[in-house]
Amino acid sequence: MRVFIDHNIWDELFARKLDLECFFPTEQFTFYVTKHGKYEVQQTPESCMELKEYINRYLDSLVKVDAMFGFHNSNLPPDQQRSGGFGIGRFSNKTNELFRKNLNQKFGTSQKRKSTQILYKQEADIELAVRSLIYPVLTLDIKPGPLKEAQEQGGKVILLERQFIKPLSNSDFVSYIKSRLNEVQT
Repeated sequence: MRVFIDHNIWDELFARKLDLECFFPTEQFTFYVTKHGKYEVQQTPESCMELKEYINRYLDSLVKVDAMFGFHNSNLPPDQQRSGGFGIGRFSNKTNELFRKNLNQKFGTSQKRKSTQILYKQEADIELAVRSLIYPVLTLDIKPGPLKEAQEQGGKVILLERQFIKPLSNSDFVSYIKSRLNEVQT
């Protein structure tokens, strides 16, 4: 099963020191982040170095990066391109592109939280919201914005409520995730 994870999920996985290979066998699950999600990792502050190291241990190996096909954007540096080119990105469809366009009109901005960041506000959440039309997306936070909009429109956005998961053992936490994923697949 292909599952996308919001950046905030990394915080919980890291806090629990979960070995993803052990708890989420690749025969059953393939975790993905969008290319934007990879940029979120890159812009994680140096004060969170252990978290960043944890994520990088799995990124591009157990956790795949999903890029949509597109052409070079001359307004962005080469190492900050949002889409993948030939042989790198996969094709989208009309439904996804219309939803992306609507989300960009409603939530998109050319502002960054900090000038040192790569992504614009809401940019990563818009991409996850688009993916949720087809694939489940795990998140710890659904505030007003693209993911909430996607959930309201039938997207497969799975909120893992912090207060509920906090007391769970690692095994119960993983079982809970698996049960929630099974709910959206049936």
